[in-house]
Amino acid sequence: MGKSRYIAKIGILLALASAIQFLESMIPIPLPLGVKPGISSVVIMYILMFMGFRPALVTAVLKSGFVFAVRGFSAFCMSVSGGVLSVLMMGLCLLIFRRTSKDMGILAVSVTGGVFHNIGQLAAASVIAGSIYTISYLPVLVIAGIISGIFTGTIMRILLPHLERKNVYKSSSERS
Repeated sequence: MGKSRYIAKIGILLALASAIQFLESMIPIPLPLGVKPGISSVVIMYILMFMGFRPALVTAVLKSGFVFAVRGFSAFCMSVSGGVLSVLMMGLCLLIFRRTSKDMGILAVSVTGGVFHNIGQLAAASVIAGSIYTISYLPVLVIAGIISGIFTGTIMRILLPHLERKNVYKSSSERS
């Protein structure tokens, strides 16, 4: 895939992830404070699995830049810390299991991302609030991360056959 085409694809995926995240924040869902389904993480997981670690990390950071523009500095700090930790742990999970097993479950990667995204956000909230007592919210966020990870992993599993059929994650030189 040419460099221009690659950058354009990352740009489109970044726009998609940002739009999904924005729309998700606009829908009033009766969930505990700070808990969202995290549907935009499907895009980050796609990038991580089919384009690599670095593009996924860059996209997560740039998506946090969009959060800064829309919701301010505190939300940016929480988004970037959750996004970076999530991508790091999902990448590590993929790396470990690709070496030991070819069949690493998408749900396991997604749950790992969901849980660590929430842990990263909680760490940032602790720093912003200047209080360690925010850690008391950890059990709620771990459970939310597991549920969110199952939800987004299921979406990814549903989308994968369609992406394969459309040849979405192969470069133009690999297509026959």
